[in-house]
Amino acid sequence: MEYDIRQTDYKIGCNDPIVLCLGFFDCVHRGHNSLIQRAKLFAKIDGAKCAVFTFCNTPFSFLGRKEKEIFTYEERAFRLWQLGVDIIVNAEPDKEFFSTSAKDFLDGLFDKFNIQTIIAGSDFTYGAGAKGNAETLKAYCQERRVDCHIAHMVEYAEGKKIASREIRELVKNGEIEKVNALLPLPYIVAGKVVKGRHEGTEIGTPTANIDIPEEKLQIASGVYDTNVLIDGVRLRAVTNVGEHPTFGDTHYNVESYILHWNNNIYGKFIVVEFLKKLRDIKKFDSKEELSAQIVKDAAQVLGR
Repeated sequence: MEYDIRQTDYKIGCNDPIVLCLGFFDCVHRGHNSLIQRAKLFAKIDGAKCAVFTFCNTPFSFLGRKEKEIFTYEERAFRLWQLGVDIIVNAEPDKEFFSTSAKDFLDGLFDKFNIQTIIAGSDFTYGAGAKGNAETLKAYCQERRVDCHIAHMVEYAEGKKIASREIRELVKNGEIEKVNALLPLPYIVAGKVVKGRHEGTEIGTPTANIDIPEEKLQIASGVYDTNVLIDGVRLRAVTNVGEHPTFGDTHYNVESYILHWNNNIYGKFIVVEFLKKLRDIKKFDSKEELSAQIVKDAAQVLGR
């Protein structure tokens, strides 16, 4: 799956005029998308590029938190591209970054980038000790004579704001339809196709396997109704997430049986869109029983 989005280190900068969204954008939920769409509008008015700040790796270990990423950096980059972002401003989440004062962080951005407008959520914090906030950001932009827009957090129900914390728990529980209600586009797992055990080929259901990076939050094990994006084509699929008890394999991966597709895709970057959980994983008494169940799963997917 080819996608083209410009990426630049926040220490290096670029000369293009940009409208910059500030945040982590860890799962690019509907609240994040509202910032992006506002930035795209201002960028169009100003003749600028829409840019988003995010980390190029997981920051949680440096923050003393044990959480894993809902989306890896590569998945965030793909999702931001899908939503029409032109430029990603990425930062390495290291000791130097998290010891940078709020003022020095903004000084660095404004000195290295041609910023026309800043957009951030009302809960945005920045700088060492998270001492910078929406109010200090507005005051700084006023001094720099740059427009600053602070957006209220998006609610999915009255008094309930969309938050990554809730999405993380839903992913862990495999409640994909609830996850997708909080995202602008379906939840994804992306990566390069690796060689598997070949049992799928033997039983007539060849699969595309993706190993999950250590830093990515694991979606609950199960069999899911999915789409797979390959080279710009969206194909229907049945995806097994987790272990493979029928074959005595406890290795956790994402394994998609792509319907009506027989081409070799080893080494290709693919994106799996999760739509609905079909069933839990179970151990079958034979390969034939498993094959018959996969045929039933495929029929359920094609019948939706």
